[in-house]
Amino acid sequence: MQPPEIQMVPPYSALAEVYDEVMRDVSYGVWTEYIDELICKHHPNPEDLMELACGTGTMALEMSLLDHYNILATDRSEHMIDAARKKGAAIGTSVTFKVMDVLHINVERLFDAVYMVFDSVNYLHRPSEILELHRQVLRYLKPGGLFLFDFTTPRNSQKAIQYLNNVSGETESYRYTRVSQYDHDRRIHTNKFVITETDDVLGEEASAVPRRYCEVHQQRIYTLEEMREILSKTDFHVLETYDGFTTKPAGKKSLRVTVVLQSP
Repeated sequence: MQPPEIQMVPPYSALAEVYDEVMRDVSYGVWTEYIDELICKHHPNPEDLMELACGTGTMALEMSLLDHYNILATDRSEHMIDAARKKGAAIGTSVTFKVMDVLHINVERLFDAVYMVFDSVNYLHRPSEILELHRQVLRYLKPGGLFLFDFTTPRNSQKAIQYLNNVSGETESYRYTRVSQYDHDRRIHTNKFVITETDDVLGEEASAVPRRYCEVHQQRIYTLEEMREILSKTDFHVLETYDGFTTKPAGKKSLRVTVVLQSP
């Protein structure tokens, strides 16, 4: 039998089927508590939150269990939001999920805090896009509201190849492989996923050729100095840049930096 042809698809379409398996080693609970701690540290009595690039909604659902938040969670991928809504319906959540691009925010209310984690900002390859993101977020924050996001640094990408490259996994319906590469000169981190149907999807048609999908994800990796330069051009006040998941100041050795900004 000829190996099945690979169909190229947009990022976070086919991957939505295996995303939770890909992220199974992520400590969502710890990450959520950290962001919640930062929100509460820098904002008195926050109530209305918006998450950007929420993926399959795990963090928004975790956040909804911590405090009495009103949460809107958004992502540009319809496939990821579909998965998030199914997870939310299964537990009876109050979180609202919406398909939305971070560069085209369109909602009808203001928020005490907006957060965007899992290095989603690294998908914005140009400083102009990051500046547009900040302009968009500022429109939907209450006075004194917070914008929190994180990004990964070149040091992180150099180390991550050791455990991200040539990784595979499987769910009942799909299996995936991931190849991870980092271009030091261009500072572009590429993750290539191949997602293949298993026999469980084919069912009685097990003799049929399984479908295979390929997604290529590219992130622009920023240094702390570069990000600070970009932030200096926004209307936000930089409250803190934290190292990783700590409350220590970020520095040259930081792998991940969490930024806390405040609107005027």
